[in-house]
Amino acid sequence: MQLPNWFAVFAEVCARDQGSLQWGLPEPWVHAELYAELTRQADAIAWIPFPTEVPYATVYPVRAVASQIGTTAIKWVDLCLKSGLCNAWCWLEFKVRHTGSVDRCRQAALEARDVFRKDVVSLVGFDAQGTADIWKSPDDNTKAYWFEEHLMPHVDEILSGEHHFVAAFLQLQGELDQEVWGEQVLTAQVRRWFSYRNRSLVRENAFPPIRIEAHRIAGKHSLLTCSL
Repeated sequence: MQLPNWFAVFAEVCARDQGSLQWGLPEPWVHAELYAELTRQADAIAWIPFPTEVPYATVYPVRAVASQIGTTAIKWVDLCLKSGLCNAWCWLEFKVRHTGSVDRCRQAALEARDVFRKDVVSLVGFDAQGTADIWKSPDDNTKAYWFEEHLMPHVDEILSGEHHFVAAFLQLQGELDQEVWGEQVLTAQVRRWFSYRNRSLVRENAFPPIRIEAHRIAGKHSLLTCSL
């Protein structure tokens, strides 16, 4: 199944920047522009993005409370796409960060990596049955008026579909610190968080294969993706 070329999509978004990426919190702008770009390309790439964040169930939440240990919890994915050709789904989590000032560049990278690895492990813990249940019968803290239109028609497809997961990290105005973001060290950090979360389960899962790629985009930014 051919997934969107995330490096090309993010590059298109960054190339249209007219100063928005200088804003202290640029992620919402990138989020909206990613949706617009994916919608524009939908016919060509045969992936259709949902027009809002959607909830999914995971056995590895970023933050777990005592009542959730060993059970699924709800996380809202940044972008959910459905194939226009078959019953396939792509779930994308992404983070956007500035390089940081010179005196705290390394600390900013470490903080960003910690958030990123938690997103990866949450995707690893995706639970199709739990997600279908949320979409079909959301609790009062989760449900929204648009569930019936956008989510409920796809409940059965969620259960039988092919699911792909991607976490992306966009580093603005700089290169990735390889001592923080190098493939081996990043994989080790993801494994460490996975092992920590895995201990809460009655039956522990095996760590799945992941693929890490990183490239410069739009001439001055760096994008890293972790796919599973």
